[in-house]
Amino acid sequence: MTAGSRLLLSTFVVRPTSTFLEWLAWHRVLGVTDCAVFIDRREAADPLLAALEVAGVLRLMPVGVDPDMKEEAQNAALRAGALEAGESGGYGLFLGPDEYFRIHSTAQSIQGLMRGAGGADVLSVPLCEAGTGGHEAHEPGPVLHRPRPVALPAAPELRSVVRLGLYRARTPEVPIGPVADSRTVKWVDGCGAQLPEPHSRVAWALEARVRGMARASVMRIAAPAAETFLLRLHALPEKQRPAPEHIAGRWADLAALTGEPQEIGDRAGRLADEIAALMALPGVAEAQAALCIEERETLARLVPQAVPLDVETAEEEGTAASGGLEEDATAREAALPGWFAEIHTGGARQGFYTRLENHAVLGIFRDPARLVVTFDNLSNVNDLSPGREPWAYKFLRDNGCSHLAVMARRKDWYRCPQLIAHLRKLAADGLFAGFDKVFFTGTSMGGFAALAFASLAPGATVISFNPQTTLDATLVPWEERFGMGRARDWSLPHSDCAFEIDEVDKAFVLYDPFFTPDRRHVDRLHGDNVIRLKTWCSGHFSPVFLRRANLLKPVMQRALDGTLTPEIFYRLYRDRRMLPWYRRALQTNLQVRGHDRLARIVSPAFRRLRREAAE
Repeated sequence: MTAGSRLLLSTFVVRPTSTFLEWLAWHRVLGVTDCAVFIDRREAADPLLAALEVAGVLRLMPVGVDPDMKEEAQNAALRAGALEAGESGGYGLFLGPDEYFRIHSTAQSIQGLMRGAGGADVLSVPLCEAGTGGHEAHEPGPVLHRPRPVALPAAPELRSVVRLGLYRARTPEVPIGPVADSRTVKWVDGCGAQLPEPHSRVAWALEARVRGMARASVMRIAAPAAETFLLRLHALPEKQRPAPEHIAGRWADLAALTGEPQEIGDRAGRLADEIAALMALPGVAEAQAALCIEERETLARLVPQAVPLDVETAEEEGTAASGGLEEDATAREAALPGWFAEIHTGGARQGFYTRLENHAVLGIFRDPARLVVTFDNLSNVNDLSPGREPWAYKFLRDNGCSHLAVMARRKDWYRCPQLIAHLRKLAADGLFAGFDKVFFTGTSMGGFAALAFASLAPGATVISFNPQTTLDATLVPWEERFGMGRARDWSLPHSDCAFEIDEVDKAFVLYDPFFTPDRRHVDRLHGDNVIRLKTWCSGHFSPVFLRRANLLKPVMQRALDGTLTPEIFYRLYRDRRMLPWYRRALQTNLQVRGHDRLARIVSPAFRRLRREAAE
């Protein structure tokens, strides 16, 4: 075997599905010479994997899996990194069992792709999401022959091909930590262009550089069909199954993808030959057939319980049952969005809804003591459904606060003359002056707006999560994220938060000081009224981090009650230690900084803390 010809593929599976054989064959076609499969040791006797291991096609790596941990992909990637560190003479790649590497150039293998990139040491490509392609019925077995839409998420993840023996650790996305021999690393993106230092996924988080895919990308097929989605959820331990609303949203997202269709192209013949070669190995065909039968039988049990009546049948049965009379008022009320149910003619609150060209402004008057002004973040922009709720709607409703919500339908950082004029008119008309206390809040784009428009209500309190202070290139030339926002008109009023908060009572700004782009924005804010609250290890997602640690509501509650102080915040924030996200981020930060010994003791310390808390 010549130097540089090896390709070690690692993955983690709970137990294989009927697509695993095609997944393995596909990557063997692309040059994989060695496959390591980390698996729950309780499933290590799986017939298909056992047969493939006996044939020398893969190595089974049984591991203990903590049923309370949802971080197995991260754990497996760390194990894969250790495996790659001890190897040489080629490259390593870590993928999920539903992720397929794709070569878009003329290269015939991943090794050839790396040579074509000038002998790159690391290649990081974006992870695309594949939809169901309109398929409803699950067909056990291969899935790549079905054309399906493929789209690049707004903030794509990465997958990386790494020279063996170069790094000592990796995450599912990128290798981390110092290189083994302190050499200069050539690191390229999916277009083959060299990525700048520092080589950090955090540093590239939302840069256009990580979206390059002219030469290669990875496609994740989370569910080849709607029924497959049910099967894969059923295979998860009950404690790890998502909430019903998350399942419904994920299903809808996969069905709604409208990107470019996936096609195998000229590799179809080689893939078919490779599958046939694997099927010819002793015991493989029998094990694959048993998997397909098991999936059909499981689905037959699940579908009658999971599939609701179709809309037309439901309407016909509802009409027959009511005898054609007017629909029940309670059912009609339940069909309304919560905020509209409050302010419509039959609702209990005064309020208004104003639809502007690119935004909507909603007012719900519940309490003259407190008005909370919220601004949508980027994730809300894509939701144009009638049931869309303003940011923090349920929390404020449950607290009885009056609510002024600004909802966006584009990623414009509220740089719209019509909206700015409308908010200024509301202020001039005395809306804010009519309340005892006014609060402004939001996250990221919404966090910017909370600070930027706070000057409309002198004496207000701001609770801003991960804000940008401006995207004006003349003021923050180092800001390379948010291309759509940077392209807006930053000569408009309320465009620099640093000059909008002089008259606010308090400006609570929550951010991760380890995340450099956010920290640099917060460093631009000055004044005794600026209260910096550091959410270490949360990245650009402080509200999500706090919510998962069950801290978001307590922090917001104290801010609204006027009792939030740095001392109280940091006392509450100690509970972050119970969050797997924190453990993982802390471990990664230590490894990136070369503190491998400290990184190794993080997980044992984390488990000990969990045990002590449970006693």
